[in-house]
Amino acid sequence: MNSKLAIIFVLGAIAANIVACRSRGVDVTIRNNGQNAIRNVEVDYPGAAFGIGTIAPGASFSYRIKPLSRGEITLSFEPENGKTFKQKGPTVMPNQDARLVMLVEQDATKQWHMRVEQ
Repeated sequence: MNSKLAIIFVLGAIAANIVACRSRGVDVTIRNNGQNAIRNVEVDYPGAAFGIGTIAPGASFSYRIKPLSRGEITLSFEPENGKTFKQKGPTVMPNQDARLVMLVEQDATKQWHMRVEQ
């Protein structure tokens, strides 16, 4: 009976460690709060980049990154006028465990801006 309890305890401990273990990284969400779709969306960060073709108005796209060195995130995309929008965001670093929401918005004159919620 004791050996069965020991096996159950060991299996439970292994399962708890598997569930609790999660690699560090930064969850990045790009949310388009503008009135128009944005195209050719790209996020550059130290050591890599990711992108998506289009984010519709009111839609979001999420991706988990693992920065290789300390540096800034840069967001770029093409709005409806075809002129590339590019703005630097916050600094990220290796082994960081965080969440960033990059809110892309248009003002009254339809100029694009990005603000970041952490």
